[in-house]
Amino acid sequence: MTAEKILEIARSQLGIKENPPNSNRVKFNTAYYGQEVSGSAYPWCCAFVWWVFWKAGASALFFNGKKTAYCPTLKNYHKGQAVKGDYRPGDVIFFNFNGGSNASHVGICESWDGSYITTIDGNTANL
Repeated sequence: MTAEKILEIARSQLGIKENPPNSNRVKFNTAYYGQEVSGSAYPWCCAFVWWVFWKAGASALFFNGKKTAYCPTLKNYHKGQAVKGDYRPGDVIFFNFNGGSNASHVGICESWDGSYITTIDGNTANL
């Protein structure tokens, strides 16, 4: 039930954008920081995932009920739960786009077909 609730909430946020564009001003950051913030110091992929788990009543599954908006911190927290090859809806998925060892992005697994993982993420755009 929790995974489906997490996905229901995440799906309900599809299409949410920063206002103005490229500002990082978005409701997930406002909820996370307790005030409106903007600027390059506030990327919001991790704040989005925190918000979804918080709204689903599953904060303990995100970061043991605490907050973090920093992908490497969240990745290190979940390190012992790493999954390879059996991704499930609702799993937290970390991305590394530069080949290093730290996570640079995070999203929520919507589905996995054995080859491709479909995720719902915040702070992404079609290029």
